[in-house]
Amino acid sequence: DLSRARDRLQAEMSDHRSTEAKLQVVQQDLVQANRLAILGQVAAGVAHEINQPVATIRAYADNARTFLDRKQTGPAEENLGAIAALTERIGSITEELKAFARKGRTAAEPVELRGVIEGAVMLLRSRFAGRLDALAIDLPPPSLKVMGNRVRLEQVLINLFQNALEALDGRDDAHVQVSVEETADGVTVAVSDNGPGIPPGILKSLFTPFNTSKEKGLGLGLVISKDIVADYGGRIEVSSDDSGTRFTIHLQTAA
Repeated sequence: DLSRARDRLQAEMSDHRSTEAKLQVVQQDLVQANRLAILGQVAAGVAHEINQPVATIRAYADNARTFLDRKQTGPAEENLGAIAALTERIGSITEELKAFARKGRTAAEPVELRGVIEGAVMLLRSRFAGRLDALAIDLPPPSLKVMGNRVRLEQVLINLFQNALEALDGRDDAHVQVSVEETADGVTVAVSDNGPGIPPGILKSLFTPFNTSKEKGLGLGLVISKDIVADYGGRIEVSSDDSGTRFTIHLQTAA
């Protein structure tokens, strides 16, 4: 009986060791899968965020070639200068996205909100040429500053402007109203469109990664935007129905 009990105990111990080894392998696989998932999100986010500057660089390069063909060196130099500035911007975006992936917080500083809005429109100009007339922007005074980082806040507005313009694609009455208001709690930036609205199934999980109604969308833009705004003590609210969608960004006023 003792021999049989010993044999059973040894068999159980062997099974336990085998199970433990399998669990370690599974755990290592999960760690690796998680690492790859994070890497994939960062790579997708980088591609998503630099798309607009790259498109603008292409437009400026084509313009510069045309000006050089016409022997107009002044405008060509201006376009080349803009290209150089945009390449620096791409570098800043990739660094900021790496910080986002690490859940790091870029130190907030006073930022001129008017410049943020104008920079976002500039980056969208090449992709939405001829359609930016739909944007009606009430620019704030240069003296109005909020807490944040210019590049990161531009990313937020680019995402919201782009989503609104894409929702209105093909509509003759396309209209996107952008307004800024100072409140007792800070500053709000509202982006309202007269599009068809966001489907309820998408709206309830709008800020979930990879949740999108776009055929080629990544579902990362709003997730990134929400985290950027939260990093600076703000928040994003959204309301939508069949008459349009309104995003409201709440930011802290710079002292």
